Amino acid sequence: MTTPQAHRLERLLARDEIREVLYRLARGTDRCDAALIESCYHEDAYDDHGGFQGRGDEFAKWVIETLPEHFATTMHSLANSHIDVEGDTAFSETYCTAHHVMHPDENGVIRDSVMGLRYVDRFEKRNDKWLIAQRVCVYDWTYIVEAKEAWPLEPPFIQGSRGRADPSYALLAARARGGD
Repeated sequence: MTTPQAHRLERLLARDEIREVLYRLARGTDRCDAALIESCYHEDAYDDHGGFQGRGDEFAKWVIETLPEHFATTMHSLANSHIDVEGDTAFSETYCTAHHVMHPDENGVIRDSVMGLRYVDRFEKRNDKWLIAQRVCVYDWTYIVEAKEAWPLEPPFIQGSRGRADPSYALLAARARGGD
């Protein structure tokens, strides 16, 4: 028989693992890392992003092919999440503010498409792993801002990039090996 404390601890651990999946998916999207994105979905998962509907692996491919073509960079900032765990199924709603910085136009003007959205997800625990089984993106608002000025990110500032060339990969790998 499971004690109330053990049941509560199991739910807390499930919520923590689910939050890690949500963070990993945002990071994978912004870094255009298909493997990282795919690692967040069950093989038969379905994602409805509005402009894309399909399996998680198809979403990963769509992201790495579409985002760089349309946007110089993106940043998905996750906010509050409501996660309700029911056995091996969980339902979550996660708020997100997303920036999609467009490539400069023919006049050198840069625009940022800013949107407020929510990820409404069904997670399932299979083979002892919590992953997304179904995702629906719900868009609450969007607007486009023209960048009048930008602070130049030149040395000594470290510039981020898409893919494994981003400095975070080397730093996280060094940390995993026990380095500084």
